Amino acid sequence: MKYCIVLASLAACALAQRLRIQEPAAGQSFAGGAPILIELEDDEAATPVTQGTVIIAITECFDVCSQPSQWPSSAVLYNGPLNVQGNSSAPQNGHYQYFTFTLPQYQPGGAILSVAHSFDAELADGSFDPLFEYTNIQINIQ
Repeated sequence: MKYCIVLASLAACALAQRLRIQEPAAGQSFAGGAPILIELEDDEAATPVTQGTVIIAITECFDVCSQPSQWPSSAVLYNGPLNVQGNSSAPQNGHYQYFTFTLPQYQPGGAILSVAHSFDAELADGSFDPLFEYTNIQINIQ
């Protein structure tokens, strides 16, 4: 029974926390070497969480974007704390953080923008459990 409660707590925590790439949109095009604005939106968690780190990386994928095992190494654009903020004048916009980077000088083609996020979520028994989430989108380099 205790095992079922722990599993249910983990599932609830995992579903309660969700970091999304709001900008750029999937399929959007950028010039290599140009600046890119990345907006990450974090859903308000149903249980208390302690934010960990976020890693934002980009990977050239050319014509193998649908085959992750074929991707070369990624270029890490950011590796640090996540500090999402709400906007009191527009609470419907959620909690977000903006990042601006200069894209690497990649050849024209597809690229994968990836975000990995670690955080600790409170379980039903009051303890905290480390969790990890990952998301990515494909963008185009011109």
